[in-house]
Amino acid sequence: MPTKMPLTTAMLVAAMLVAAPAAIAASGSLDVEGELPLSAQASEGDLQLSWGFDADRIVMEVRVRTLGWVAVGFSPTGSMAGSDVALGWVDGTGAAHFMDGHVIDREVLRDGSQDYSAVWLRENGTHTHMRLQRPLRTCDSHDMELNEDTIRVVWAYGAKDPASEADIPYHGPTTRGSMSVQLLGHGPPSEQPLPSNHAHFDVNYDKFEIPAQSTFYQCEIFPVPKLDRKHHLIKVVPRLQANNEAFVHHILLYTCSASVNASHVGASHECNHPNMPDSFTHCFGGIMAGWAVGGGTFDYPPEAGFSLGAQGDPQFVMLETHYDNPAQLAGVADSSGLRFYITPELRAYDSGMLEVGVNPQPTHFIPPMTPSFMSYAVCPTLGFSTLGPHGDALRGSLPRPAGVEPGRSARQSGEIQVFATILHAHLLGAAMQVRHFRQGKQIGHLGRDMGYDFNYQEARYLKELTAVLPGDELITECTYRSTSRSHTTTGGLSTQDEMCIAFLYYYPRVNVSRCLSLYDMAAVAPSLGFTVTPEFPYTVLSPPEAQGVPVFLLYDRVNWTESTVRGAEAAARDMEHLAIHVGEHSSSAFLAQHVPKIPKDPEAPPCVPREPPPNAGARPSRVPALLAVPLALVAFTYCEIDFFPRPGLLRYLRGGNSRCGLGVNKATD
Repeated sequence: MPTKMPLTTAMLVAAMLVAAPAAIAASGSLDVEGELPLSAQASEGDLQLSWGFDADRIVMEVRVRTLGWVAVGFSPTGSMAGSDVALGWVDGTGAAHFMDGHVIDREVLRDGSQDYSAVWLRENGTHTHMRLQRPLRTCDSHDMELNEDTIRVVWAYGAKDPASEADIPYHGPTTRGSMSVQLLGHGPPSEQPLPSNHAHFDVNYDKFEIPAQSTFYQCEIFPVPKLDRKHHLIKVVPRLQANNEAFVHHILLYTCSASVNASHVGASHECNHPNMPDSFTHCFGGIMAGWAVGGGTFDYPPEAGFSLGAQGDPQFVMLETHYDNPAQLAGVADSSGLRFYITPELRAYDSGMLEVGVNPQPTHFIPPMTPSFMSYAVCPTLGFSTLGPHGDALRGSLPRPAGVEPGRSARQSGEIQVFATILHAHLLGAAMQVRHFRQGKQIGHLGRDMGYDFNYQEARYLKELTAVLPGDELITECTYRSTSRSHTTTGGLSTQDEMCIAFLYYYPRVNVSRCLSLYDMAAVAPSLGFTVTPEFPYTVLSPPEAQGVPVFLLYDRVNWTESTVRGAEAAARDMEHLAIHVGEHSSSAFLAQHVPKIPKDPEAPPCVPREPPPNAGARPSRVPALLAVPLALVAFTYCEIDFFPRPGLLRYLRGGNSRCGLGVNKATD
């Protein structure tokens, strides 16, 4: 039976129904009651999060399997301590309780400025629903500013209603959690339904047994389905085997040259192993698709797709999967992979993927016990071209677009349009961005996340299509936090090593698939107290006691003081870099590259406090006296109040639904 609601509560419910239009109007383009387009799930289905946002405000709803209290908010670290939370519950009388607070140790304290407001609090027989709203920027020191970075959403709940705000019981270890989300992310430029004549194919392992090693890269060569004409790849969907999500860290699909030995197709091998067959080495020229932990389905924009089936298109691909198995469990079989949707309805441009960043070599170092250490890589774009090695147009290149002057068509200039980015570092990564320079000055970025999370990597669409012109420089910047490490971390493929890589989705396709750089270690070594030979492996010449040893084996002998750390960071940034271009048919080296002067990131303008949203705090808007009686009668007949039986027609119209507009109530449905 529904819980009885006092008359005063019924009148408040009716008042909130009247106040709703004011709340919606005040929110501008964001309908606080409308369907929320974005969602995530945590805690084995016990908690679901939905949200929507506009330029000024976010609306969030949590649905939790509990009839007690619920808290949701944001944390700089993912822990409850120091977090910014909203907390609410519906008590036994049907009254709602809501507060904007922050957590110190295990205590939730009410903020002096109540910037969150409850849109509704509801319960049914199993779940509590709490929908709330707040400005993206509140000017309250206890509230996190919400932006396009990865945000750690924290949540907790209890089985019982608190006695008061001052008596919130501890939630316990199993009814709390955090998840990384890009709350203010940008989806595909437009939602593109699959064409009627689409098809799909899968590339995945067949019960590959994951080795009992902390980290492992597995490679296998697959044939591309034979197509009778050119198709475009327009959608990529990850297909992870159930219960293996924790093992699969990232997947890359490389295109292979035609020189692959047929006997190696379908063969499987550890990637980058000295005994790997030659055919595998012909599969690192270009990247067709990528996925990393936390990512989802990837849709190409309506004007571009990856070319398959045309002359010169790849006939074979190599699936590279990075398995992360820190517990070194044995006997885990995996059939994960990717699904590819293709269509013969061709789009305007052929797309490509460009890898930029630090060449993952052991000379790349991150000192230990350091709150912040920055690494940089330079990608010079001179040499980018949509012309093949013999001057022929790369497959799918279009003739000169309308409006482009003769002699400088897009396909000849090497200009590319970037539309999405995947940022990739390992466990120490704290922030990443790809800075875009033109004529020595930064003009923007091609991906930026100041809240980078190793366990939440996804393809992110840029706000706007961004042109990269020949002669531009792409500077990949990584900030590492190594306070958990007592030893120096070096660059490499293992999860315990570090990387600083970004994958740029772009069109039209050019002749370069990798554009990586690394500082000249011979020039950087003196900042660490060594002189070394001029070429890899940079063998130590002095001091005498270290002679003959590659310098990257001696990083932990460095006295990593704050002065040494900053000196090495500056040297690795400012000394000459060696950049390389790698393509399907050729590779090139670019000596004496330099990181341009890095400007300070723009600071946010001064915060101007906003008026609290309508219905902020615990008090709903008042109802004019003349409306109180009729609204109360509406509440009696429509809401869950059992003072008298309701007519069958009203029961039918309600359909058993226990909701009461913006009101709060308990029910058993």
